Amino acid sequence: MYHGVPRSGSPVTADVFERHVLFLKKHFEIVGPTALDERRGGSERIRVLLTFDDGFRNNAEVVAPILKSHNVPAVFFVCTRHATPGKYLWFSYLNMLRKSFRGNGFVYEGEHMDMSPERITHTIKSLETHLMEVAPHPTGMYDIIDQHLPRLEDFASTDDLNDSCAGMTEEQIQELAADPLFTIGAHTVDHPSLMRCDDLEVERQIKCNKDWIEGLTGADCQTIAYPNAEYRKEIIEICRRLGFTRGYAVNRSLNYDSKFEVQRTGIYTSSLNELGFKMRWGKLAHI
Repeated sequence: MYHGVPRSGSPVTADVFERHVLFLKKHFEIVGPTALDERRGGSERIRVLLTFDDGFRNNAEVVAPILKSHNVPAVFFVCTRHATPGKYLWFSYLNMLRKSFRGNGFVYEGEHMDMSPERITHTIKSLETHLMEVAPHPTGMYDIIDQHLPRLEDFASTDDLNDSCAGMTEEQIQELAADPLFTIGAHTVDHPSLMRCDDLEVERQIKCNKDWIEGLTGADCQTIAYPNAEYRKEIIEICRRLGFTRGYAVNRSLNYDSKFEVQRTGIYTSSLNELGFKMRWGKLAHI
């Protein structure tokens, strides 16, 4: 499980990711999602499926060309919100705010938000806690981001926003979907905490995202990854009713339905040793 792969500014950049791909091709068998249901052939090599959560633009501009050059399949789980210019997922907004804000602070609800180097980490964490508690979730959170907090465009460069914050355009999603190497999966409209949403909002988040993807690609969207790896039994049943056949998590926390609790291993560092260890032992170690 990867997320964004920017050109710079992250432990997993374009160069690092290509080294990962070459390492995985050498030591493992990289497969597409349909192989999960296929019986093993003669090969004894561990099979690896690459998945990418959120639908960042760098997945189309950085990841996809690398995968295509090495003929490697992958699944991209895409959110709807950040396909619109100037809209960002809540956590990427906060990350860019911390990275790029210029000045000592700003005023929110009459309070000075201290963005000095000594306090910025505390301020961003407190702001995140506040945003996640605003009801209704996630609408209230995004209303605050859009209307009451600083605009990223006022201090972050267009190149930085496109490289590490913006989502794929609709045209990029269509281009990926047209390539037989790639599968487009659902990841909700807004990347909310589904555990904070009632069942009606859960269904809206998933159904609207699914309908949007199918409208763009002209193909059934039958696979989903749960944002933040959060799910409950009712969410699985909503996904099943909406026509999904597989759901991706991280750890299998319920053991309710294995096809809707596919375990994944997150990759967050450049280390090839760690990558190899996780591919062999990550599922057992729940990492």
